[in-house]
Order: sequence, then C-alpha cells, then structure tokens
Amino acid sequence: MAAARSNRTLSRPISSAHAGFLNLPIDLSKSSYRQVLAVAHPLFLFQDPGCRIESFGPERPPQWLALLYTNRQISDEVKTVLHSTNEFAFEEETKRQGNLLKSFLDCIGSVNAGFLSYIRMSFPATEGVDGQLDEIRIREDGWQTLRLLQEHCANLKALETLVYGPNCILITDKEINVRFLQDALQDINTQLRAIRRLDRIIVKIRSGSPAHQIAEFMQQLGWIVLPRNREINPSTTVVGGPRYILL
Repeated sequence: MAAARSNRTLSRPISSAHAGFLNLPIDLSKSSYRQVLAVAHPLFLFQDPGCRIESFGPERPPQWLALLYTNRQISDEVKTVLHSTNEFAFEEETKRQGNLLKSFLDCIGSVNAGFLSYIRMSFPATEGVDGQLDEIRIREDGWQTLRLLQEHCANLKALETLVYGPNCILITDKEINVRFLQDALQDINTQLRAIRRLDRIIVKIRSGSPAHQIAEFMQQLGWIVLPRNREINPSTTVVGGPRYILL
C-alpha cells in the first residue's frame, strides 16, 4: 500500500497550482502573460565579442522572465507572447548588425523568430561602386540583414530603421545621383515587401536631414519618415535598468 501511494505521488507531473493555470482558456492565459511580459520600451540587444547575446530592459526587475522556467508548456506559451508583443532593438554599428541579428535568431530558434512583430535597427547600409561614377548599391552586410528578416521573420509587422548621418548615404553633403539612390531604396523596399505581414516601415532620422526629394521618394514607397526629435511613442525613451541574458 505504501508503495502504491509512493507511485501515485511520483507520477504527478506538475503542481496543482500549475495544473489550474494550465486549465485556463488559452486567450486568458496569454492575456496574463502579456501583463507580465509586454513592456512599453524596446528590449535593446547587443553582443560583446565571444559572448552570448544580452538584452537591456529599462526598469525591469531581474526575475521578469521567471515564467520561462515554470514548465515546458507554460515556457512555450510565454516565449510566443514575449517575442510577439515586444519591440527588439539591435544596438550595433551597421557593419556588425547582420551578425548580431543572425546570432539573435540562432539564439531564439526559428519558431520564436517567426513570432517577432517589431524590430528596430540601423538603416540597411549602402555604398558607392568603385569605378562607377555616382552609382550606389546596398552593401553586403545590408543584404545579409534583409535576407535574414525575409527568411526568418514571416510575422514581422513593423520595422523601424535609424539613420545616423553622415555615415548613411541618405545624409550626405556630397553631390549624389538621386536616381541611383532611388534605385537602391527601391531594392530595399522590394526585399522588405516580400515579408507579407510587414505593414509599417519606419525611417527615423537621428541626425542630419535627407534631401527633400529623397524623403519624398521614401514616402512614395509607403515608408513613414520621422525627422529628428520626432518619436513614435515617448514611452520608448531609455532611462536605465538591468541587463538580461537571453535564452
């Protein structure tokens, strides 16, 4: 009899509290997860050489991701909400941005990458073509970023890109061939529009100002162009907080 009682005890997979929570309708449980996990500011991602991906979350307590470790079913549901409801910002110089994005996508896996809905990053890099007067093309690291978004982020709904002059060809004092630049912008647009759910492409100018005809062309592509000191949402301002290792 004692052995039977022991076997019954050992066979219980989860606590009664967890069992009660798992019996909630999925919409109700996801609503509860959103209240805990959805934040009003971006989650800033970065990676030091030879280190794991880390994130910086302003004003978030150290244990806010504790739900990930409750049990497998809850963890899977939590990851869905975490990646689909938050904005992920890639804080890296343009030349390393593609590698950072790839590391992040590898870290979270293809399933979670498919839930990402809002990403912020630097504007895809462009460059002049050697020996070709005034010709402009997307740089290879820019292509890498665009390919990764297209291949792994099928549910991406908003992409916010940051323009820092004078390192971006959009902001330059040099005379450029506007047609070549428009062709490069059109190439970027074609790649991004292949992400079928993407309905907001935002270009935020951090410094400098693009030529009027370039800003106008970007708007014709359906992009949202925000000049300096114009924010989409004031609550996204970073005010300081802890850093987290992403699992």
